[in-house]
Amino acid sequence: MKKLFFAAVLLIASTMVFAQKGKVTSAISYKDAGKLDKAWETIKETLDPANPKSEKTLNWSGTWQARGEIIEAIILSKDENYKKLVENPVEEAYKSYMKAIELDEKGGSPALKIKLLTFSNTLINQAVEAYTALDYVKATDYFEKKLALDQTPMFKADAAIDTAIMYNTGLAAMNAKQYQKAIKYFTDCAKYGYNGGSSYAQMISAYQSLGDTVKSVEVMKEAFEKYPDDQSINVQLINYYIMSGQPNEAISYLDKAIAKEKENSSFYLAKGVALDKLGRQDDAVEVYKKAIEIKPDNADAYYNIGVIYFNRGVKQFDVANTVPTSDQVRYEAEKNKSDDQFKLAVPYLEKAVEYNPKDNYILEQLKNLYYRLKMMDKFEALNKK
Repeated sequence: MKKLFFAAVLLIASTMVFAQKGKVTSAISYKDAGKLDKAWETIKETLDPANPKSEKTLNWSGTWQARGEIIEAIILSKDENYKKLVENPVEEAYKSYMKAIELDEKGGSPALKIKLLTFSNTLINQAVEAYTALDYVKATDYFEKKLALDQTPMFKADAAIDTAIMYNTGLAAMNAKQYQKAIKYFTDCAKYGYNGGSSYAQMISAYQSLGDTVKSVEVMKEAFEKYPDDQSINVQLINYYIMSGQPNEAISYLDKAIAKEKENSSFYLAKGVALDKLGRQDDAVEVYKKAIEIKPDNADAYYNIGVIYFNRGVKQFDVANTVPTSDQVRYEAEKNKSDDQFKLAVPYLEKAVEYNPKDNYILEQLKNLYYRLKMMDKFEALNKK
């Protein structure tokens, strides 16, 4: 009798387990039939801790896989009512699949692996959709979840490093102003040689956004050594050295840049600025003229030459003012030297105004020159504009 009794108990318990697992199957059937509301209610019953019948399905990998599948179907549904069934569906689907992996006794069930590959694509699509909608925080999170799936034991051994997703994660993080996170992903991209100097350029921007100039320059130099032909890296170094008052270093990198792009007017313009800062104005004028030769409408180059001559005129005028008032002849001679420099500035400032007519600052400087040199016809004509 006892044996029969225990057998009956075991039979009842086994029946309960199959009944609950049958509910999981029913939930999937509802999902496949497009009845997502019923699928969701059914799968919730199998995972309700308050339901004594769910004891066996709570810790079954198949239940969590089914939950993930149902939520994924809700994510992809076109029916707005279904979309409201689950709050934070991407997060919930991800949690479900990760729990399924944790409980998977086979350590890599083929059926689960297939579903996870599908979910990886869903995560990527949701990340792109969030990025397009300018929700960069969500985009970063979804891309990261995809990368986390790649690192699970089920995929890690045979999955290739998805550097494209790493890069996109970094871009999303940059836009989300999560700069440390962006640095992590762009550093990984650089380690695997993905996207050439672009990964370094993004890393540099992230460090600059954090105000870490030292690290930014360190990465610039590392990038330049690794990708000497990437002009974007070279330009970043040039700009840094010019802005930080290190013209010699700027010139060094500018010469390398010019060697690769001899017809780039911007490099000659920048070199002229660096030479001017070193007090080498004659050399600066020649380099500015080269910039104009390449780009005849280079208003900045014309303006910078005009400023050099104008400043020389001002200095010479200061010299004239040191002459005693009693020595009028010498004063006039020194003042004429000043006017000669101002006259040299005029055609260059005129060209600067011609090619950049909306810059009122240059316009005012030219007016002042006309007035100083008593070129009243031109002064009046400019005043009428």
